[in-house]
Amino acid sequence: MNIKTNSGFLIALATSLFFIACVKDNDYTVPQNLGVEENLKLEAILDSIQNNQLELKSIKDLKNLYNSGTDPVKIVSNIVVKGYVISSDAKGNYFREFYIQDAPENPTAGIKVVLNLTNSYNKFNFGREVYIRLKNLYIGETNSGDGVISIGGKIKLTDITEIESITQNQIENYMFRAPTTEVIVPKTVTLGGLENVANIGTFVRIENAYFSSNLAGKAFVDPSEDFDTKRQVETCEGPSVVTTFLETSSFASFANNGLPEGGGSINAVVSRDFRGDFTVLVLNTLDDLDMKNTRCTPLAIADFSTILLNEDFEATSGEINILDWTNYSEAGSKKWRAYDDVNSLSKATRMGSFRSGDESTISWLITKGINLETTGEEYVSFETSTSFADGSTLEVLISENWNGTVANITDANWVALPARIAANNDDFNSFKFSTFINLSSYSGTAYIAFKYIGNGNEDFDGTYELDNITIIAK
Repeated sequence: MNIKTNSGFLIALATSLFFIACVKDNDYTVPQNLGVEENLKLEAILDSIQNNQLELKSIKDLKNLYNSGTDPVKIVSNIVVKGYVISSDAKGNYFREFYIQDAPENPTAGIKVVLNLTNSYNKFNFGREVYIRLKNLYIGETNSGDGVISIGGKIKLTDITEIESITQNQIENYMFRAPTTEVIVPKTVTLGGLENVANIGTFVRIENAYFSSNLAGKAFVDPSEDFDTKRQVETCEGPSVVTTFLETSSFASFANNGLPEGGGSINAVVSRDFRGDFTVLVLNTLDDLDMKNTRCTPLAIADFSTILLNEDFEATSGEINILDWTNYSEAGSKKWRAYDDVNSLSKATRMGSFRSGDESTISWLITKGINLETTGEEYVSFETSTSFADGSTLEVLISENWNGTVANITDANWVALPARIAANNDDFNSFKFSTFINLSSYSGTAYIAFKYIGNGNEDFDGTYELDNITIIAK
């Protein structure tokens, strides 16, 4: 009887493995080299996805369920998220957490996973494909408002606005490894574009980077710090120097190593510091630094004497109506308007959906066409601030093929530019400089667009302010 039962089980298992292996989408191939129990659990998850009993949700869509600073969201539906591990606690720079992103190369989103497990790199190694069944888990922040959206196991007893780790007992029932370990290719970004929320939780590469000159001879961690140390990183972007921070735990094995004094590249995970005040880079290992070259030098601003665009909104009032510019509401009732900024004591423009009552708000402010054929090198810059951005967003885009008519705005090809844009964490009393953004790879007549997205819901009805848009060129 035992022999017959075991044989039946093996036949059923083999049939199941054969069926799923024939699925066209290789993402759902059943692993063959994990433990039997873990293998069978993941097989059940993948089979349920194929049969539409579970929904495979993207990391981006999962993060959209939660707005930074609000109460954690308990997942009550049958959804699963898939990702690739991009952090490692092997060198002690991470503690009971790891990050996953949605693709091994060119990711669009990443998220932190907090779990009660040390040395997690032994199980969830760098590049490992992981599935997390989310029903009864939580989406939120471990430090409310820090901007690092995370997956956790429960709400913190001492603060109901924050989440705590997935327990070891939960790990066995909610987190599943695939046999695949992919090669993770860092996404090259500029320091100016680093603060884009889409980069939080992803593995990136910063080129032409170096540590601030006043850090010469210092270690990664300040010996007076108990936990983490932020060291300023700089890079040249056109005629300016842009800065951010590399954050290192005092428990990292390389905490006392000296900082490199040359220039080069940094591969790291993008995160935020404990209070959420700064976007930071976090290393996995010193092998992710290659800084043996000379430091970069910013271009001379005096060489960029040609002004292709200079708009400070001082001559505007009411809805923005500038010659050859476009102020267009794709959805909702709100458009960009001029206002007097009490902090800068000058005029600017702003857009927000506060109390609009609109289900959706999408509003475009597009510059006049800029001829990029008569100059050799061009940079655009601007300034932004917020009056509580909430869950609304502002992005700056460029198009080389828009024909200038409202009817074709959404049909044109618009590419996001890597600009620093003010966020909830920034001081609303002052404007934030975008950095100089290189336009030299674009040609013909180009248009720069500022696109606001929000709605009348109080979690998504923020306001953005915009001023001093310039394009300089050689």
